[in-house]
Amino acid sequence: MSEAAVSGRVDPVGLLRAMLAGRALEEAICSTTGHYHPARGEEGVIVGSFSALAQDDYGLPHYRGAVIASLVRGADAHRLLAGVLGKVTGYTRGRQRGDFVGRFAPNFFGLFSGTLGPSIGYATGAALSSKLDASGRAAMVTFGDGTSNSGLLYECMNMASMLQLPVVFVCQNNQYAVSMPAARSIGGAALAQRARAFGLHAADVDGNGVLAVHAGVAAALARARRGEGPSFVHALTYRVAGHWAGDTCGYRSAEEAQQWREKDPIDRLARTLVGEGTLAAEAVEALGAAAREDIQRALAAAQADPLPDAGVIAARQAYV
Repeated sequence: MSEAAVSGRVDPVGLLRAMLAGRALEEAICSTTGHYHPARGEEGVIVGSFSALAQDDYGLPHYRGAVIASLVRGADAHRLLAGVLGKVTGYTRGRQRGDFVGRFAPNFFGLFSGTLGPSIGYATGAALSSKLDASGRAAMVTFGDGTSNSGLLYECMNMASMLQLPVVFVCQNNQYAVSMPAARSIGGAALAQRARAFGLHAADVDGNGVLAVHAGVAAALARARRGEGPSFVHALTYRVAGHWAGDTCGYRSAEEAQQWREKDPIDRLARTLVGEGTLAAEAVEALGAAAREDIQRALAAAQADPLPDAGVIAARQAYV
């Protein structure tokens, strides 16, 4: 697990380190393929939410940034990169390649099909099992603004409310579903208000403030573990990069994107830590350089790893 996930307290330097590692990892992936769906600018939501989970909680990440969530939850960067490249050393042993890869563990579901929304149902089911077992474990799922219009979300929020399930729904609202702006696809009340209509506790948080996200999600998870029912956290952020690495973003203005680049969650936390004297500017630069070096070593190792042979591909065992 990331240093940022420290039981009972928040480690801002660990959060910064996790965001730097996540960005370096995605930059490495984008250097190998133009089809990856990057989460640049959204690291505050991803790291803030997944670092708030307890060790035994269930975590189900959005496809955008799933590799970052995997890192936070203890995945190995080398194996993640090997998975992207379809190498036998990846978490799927070469059976799947591309960006829909991540770590799959008993309580972390980091692998995807190309269909958006099913993970919301999985999280609700995990929360139901937790309630039936009286295990005290919470479940959390993250998803985008586009998926927030999925009918399954509303079925699950209704079920979670009726059964008072320990689940937290986190909307990673980056304001675009491919080229469709949220302002043109989400009608009526604000997203948090939709959740309140189902009886969920709902909150809006600053998605580019990793500390705010961590605090909001941690509070929701604590309520869930206490048996106080489901919550919805709406985290507003922005997709600085294109929908995929090769997307030129001709559907939005450069000025709009620049406004949000200036709100970058990594730069913002770094400024705070430097301003309050927690870190020197040189220390921030050193953390970034170390993250990039670590990821480049992992990428070189993954590129040198073998592709799977027919026997591995045909074997029944999917995960190791």
